[in-house]
Amino acid sequence: MNIASFYKKTVRTLKKSDIKSAEIDARILLELATGESREFLVAHPEFELSKNQITKLQKLIARRKNHEPIAYLIGKKEFFGLDFFVTPDVLIPRPETEILVEETIQFIKNRSTTDDQRLTILDVGTGSGNIIISIVKACGSQLEVCSFFASDISEKALKIARKNARKHGVEKLIKFVRSDLFDRIDGRFNIIIANLPYVPKRKTNDGKRMTEEIDFEPRNAIFANDNGTIIIKKFLSGAKNHINGDGLILVEVDPRNARELKIYAGKLFKSVELKKDFSGIYRVLKILT
Repeated sequence: MNIASFYKKTVRTLKKSDIKSAEIDARILLELATGESREFLVAHPEFELSKNQITKLQKLIARRKNHEPIAYLIGKKEFFGLDFFVTPDVLIPRPETEILVEETIQFIKNRSTTDDQRLTILDVGTGSGNIIISIVKACGSQLEVCSFFASDISEKALKIARKNARKHGVEKLIKFVRSDLFDRIDGRFNIIIANLPYVPKRKTNDGKRMTEEIDFEPRNAIFANDNGTIIIKKFLSGAKNHINGDGLILVEVDPRNARELKIYAGKLFKSVELKKDFSGIYRVLKILT
């Protein structure tokens, strides 16, 4: 079977499984199975697939039909203009999280032009390392006045984060620590960033399908008790003892509990606001100390 025929067949199969991005996904799977570029596949629709390629494609299609995310199939995901290795041991980076990187970079730039003090940045719950690595890569000339740290409770996640740090050439600039929030974190920081579990747990199975990413991602990195707030509340209480004066705390939140968390943070810190993501939804709790 040639590329054109298999592409059409794959699109039909994926659409029957209610895959909304069937056309795009079919091309990605063909690239993955053949090892050829998208340009080659488009230019050579008559190219005959080998038995091994067809077998590999059929396995990939079966996984995608089950709504396993493309990011896990190809083993990578783009975030802030960079590619990151991902496995089912870490969350798949999402565009809305990029606001954490942007806010951090802006804070670093503002501080580095008015203050010669070295800045220390901590990323709690680093996962794939996409946030802290993106910050390091975007720092440019500010790198010389910054020190970077990242932590996660999962050793498997830290393994992926270190792999991504090596991929982007910043492994010597970030100290990775295994820690449950601040349990093994010493000292104070100028900036603390966190993307922690915040999705409220369901009391019953209501039959509604979560997004396909959530269905396959590590559950302990997604869901939290107390309407999704318990871990973030613990983080905020701990952050108070690890943030310097005139510092910045950024934490991603669920829009459903954003206002509750703002009220909670307001009891601990003097300046608290909610920031909207690119969709205009309250997504980030920004705290100035």
